Amino acid sequence: MEFLHEVLSKIARRYSLKTSLSGTMKLGENLDREQMASLANFFGLAPLRVNSREEVRLLFNVLLQNGSEVQWLKKIGDSLGYSLQPQPENSNKTSGEATKRILASLLLAYPDLDTLFTVLQEDGSSIRSLLSGNNEKKGKSKCFIMAEIISFLMHNHSPITVSDLGARFYQDSKALRQGELRTLLVRWLRLFEPESELLDETDLLAIHRILHDRLTVNAVLYGPVIYEKNGKTFDWIYQLYRQGEAATVGWSTLQDIDKIYLHGQDSSVPDLICCENEAPFSGLMQQNKNRCLLFTSGFPSSAVQKLYQLLAPLAANCYHWGDSDPSGLRIATIMHELHPLQLYRCDLSNLQQRRKKLLPLSQQQKDAALSILMTQPDFPFPDELLFTLENGWLEQESW
Repeated sequence: MEFLHEVLSKIARRYSLKTSLSGTMKLGENLDREQMASLANFFGLAPLRVNSREEVRLLFNVLLQNGSEVQWLKKIGDSLGYSLQPQPENSNKTSGEATKRILASLLLAYPDLDTLFTVLQEDGSSIRSLLSGNNEKKGKSKCFIMAEIISFLMHNHSPITVSDLGARFYQDSKALRQGELRTLLVRWLRLFEPESELLDETDLLAIHRILHDRLTVNAVLYGPVIYEKNGKTFDWIYQLYRQGEAATVGWSTLQDIDKIYLHGQDSSVPDLICCENEAPFSGLMQQNKNRCLLFTSGFPSSAVQKLYQLLAPLAANCYHWGDSDPSGLRIATIMHELHPLQLYRCDLSNLQQRRKKLLPLSQQQKDAALSILMTQPDFPFPDELLFTLENGWLEQESW
């Protein structure tokens, strides 16, 4: 049901932009039997198509042969818990003027979010969608609270759940779990990520430390690490390392550590390598060299970032090994901003040597790369990103 809810939320966001159910829409790829069954039960089999890349798409023209747009909007809205009814046409001019007034007020109140509001000035559909029934006061209130949430997240460094955010800003832990406020949160957060369309909703929220729950926030580490906490010394990570095993470190474990050490072989200081994907991480472990390995598991969780901040100053050198696509280089950038690092096996020299193994970028990836190059003059890996844009990207497993 969680998968279906995410799909329906994507359709709702698309409808708020296009104000019609038209064209085709990608629902996912390499879906399992249970996910396919949930789609078929809701939409029927006829409007679903699976192409050679195992992408599942929804054909709206076929869907609307089995019910009108209004009927499907009602069915989707009922499942999400809010209405998707279109606004009357004569409200467009009024809502456009109200949107301009709201944006002007937001710019004055939150100057630190000027980048967000500049984008919204070009496309204010997310604000107009809140002005149902020309209720400018209510729509403005929702926008201001959401701006307050975004501002909070820009400075927050600890994991937080959507329930926490709901309770903190709406006095209702369920407020951001689904519905138009959840949609607004996701849409505004995407404006901060150049490659946001390449991220699923879970990864997007995780980048901003919004998690399903804190108990499952952890980091996987392989290295000679010992730490002190509450007057006691803990060497269990080091002992697992000596056995050739990785350790899973929970968020709570990383809180209030007094001291942490890296014990290299023969008193030498080991390197620290951050690794994006599991198979390359396991491969590095098997090499059994004098180094510390940190698994980012795609975009790094709060625990991964915290552990990196603790260990990076102790390492001889810090590296990141990941895919060379825009998302992979964005992951490297997140870690680099916490503590400077170098690229490992995905730097320009290695990319040039492995041209035959490069994969073509999708149009979305090209757009993301261009956006980063044009809007982020301080991006730390411009040479690799430009090479990738012109030649294709190297997958970690293809190294």
